[in-house]
Amino acid sequence: MSAPHVQILTIPSGYRGTLAPLAQIADLVRRGAKDFAVRRQAVAILRNGGVRAKDYLGEIKALFQWVQSHIRYTRDTFRVELLHSPRRMLELRAGDCDDMAVLLGAVLESVGHPVRLVITGRDPNRPELFSHIYVEAWHRDRWIALDATMPHPMGWAPVTPVKRIVSLRRNPAMPIDHPDLLGAVETVPERLHDFLRSLRGEAIAPRDGRVKMVWELLRSRRLLGRDPWVKQVLRRIWELGLRARPRPRTHARLVQAFHQWGLLPSQRGTSRGPLGPNRPGRPVRLRPLTPHPRPIPRPPAAAAGKPRT
Repeated sequence: MSAPHVQILTIPSGYRGTLAPLAQIADLVRRGAKDFAVRRQAVAILRNGGVRAKDYLGEIKALFQWVQSHIRYTRDTFRVELLHSPRRMLELRAGDCDDMAVLLGAVLESVGHPVRLVITGRDPNRPELFSHIYVEAWHRDRWIALDATMPHPMGWAPVTPVKRIVSLRRNPAMPIDHPDLLGAVETVPERLHDFLRSLRGEAIAPRDGRVKMVWELLRSRRLLGRDPWVKQVLRRIWELGLRARPRPRTHARLVQAFHQWGLLPSQRGTSRGPLGPNRPGRPVRLRPLTPHPRPIPRPPAAAAGKPRT
């Protein structure tokens, strides 16, 4: 066993104190995925588990269950935030939620499974206070929650009022229509963008999970009762679904409400009038500032025939 490399850093207070360890965790996952020792351990887990080649969901499940059963949950040193590299976690076999997230994220990415991190908090009145972190893996156009600190199966995730996504990289195959955050905290769930994109004109089946996600997001932030129209529309879509047809007015009104409530980034470069933000439309012909002079009216032509006396 090689001598451990220890790096001591000072964590700032407040919200910056949350972002600093997150950047380190994301970096440990990315570097650990390229470590040959980590990849060798991941392949050994798959072989010993009898996972067949190209059974990608089986690979995710096997790696998740191995971390869940072989890594002991152990709290950090008192008043010290410890972060172990994936290789050190394979040697120590103990750590807290961030250490398990680092190891699980690294072994998954070492065999080709993209991951992202999820941080959660318990107090809705303090949305910048986080207390837990876990991993989500990408498989067949969806993210699968993997919380190795809990004795629950793959796909289980804690229900908390505060939730943020930490993206590690951009994958063109993933339907995300906003830029990747590269380790920064994402304040808007990606499925919200997917829901709004489908609302423009695609069909939405009843009981769609994205509608439930939007409903829970509004309820957790105490926004569900702010606009009765939004609540009614979401409930109708959840119960009846929508057929494929253009819905520009419904889409525009929901987007405007989400912008006002802070769920979407603020619109820059758009002016607002009495009807909302200006949108491109038909060109308007403007009159010149200096009007053309009016033509002098001609006198009426004389009537043919004998002049009057």
